[in-house]
Amino acid sequence: MLPATARQGLRAFDGHVRQARVSRSVFRAAYKELCARIWVELELLAQAARQVESRPPQDLVMRTVLLRLELVVLVDSCRTPQWRCMLPVEQRDRLCSMLTDLLAALYVDPQDLRTGIADAQDRVLDELLPESESGPRLADLASACELGPSSNCAAHELISLIEAQATDRACAEPVAESQFAG
Repeated sequence: MLPATARQGLRAFDGHVRQARVSRSVFRAAYKELCARIWVELELLAQAARQVESRPPQDLVMRTVLLRLELVVLVDSCRTPQWRCMLPVEQRDRLCSMLTDLLAALYVDPQDLRTGIADAQDRVLDELLPESESGPRLADLASACELGPSSNCAAHELISLIEAQATDRACAEPVAESQFAG
């Protein structure tokens, strides 16, 4: 949800109040926060999936279905007239693209759920890391989102965790490829 200071209503010619466009900086901050929250959900699913030996339990499957439902609701929201007035086309397209890619990654058979979750996490990292490499560090997320002092430490810790896992994955990929080369 955008802070009250970032939202503005505009009175249109027909007398209805319309939402003003969201600034790029507000969209970036909200988008990064959404990606971080999705990452947390995916990480919880990944941890639960790692605890399962042969088949995913029904609870894990149900939690994945609930996450997919939440993603569908977000995609549907992107298509509403309110969001069309609020977000420019490129921002809506970027958000919808990421969300539909996550849905596709998570829409797998239960036995392939670990791979689907990993693919979804990679997609979220694709959204978070390019901006951090060319601009401010990912750890600046908390200040960009204007989080309160109590949540600031938690947000920095979350971002540090995501960066560490991204680094681990990046370091692990060349090793896996070199094993197959020999």
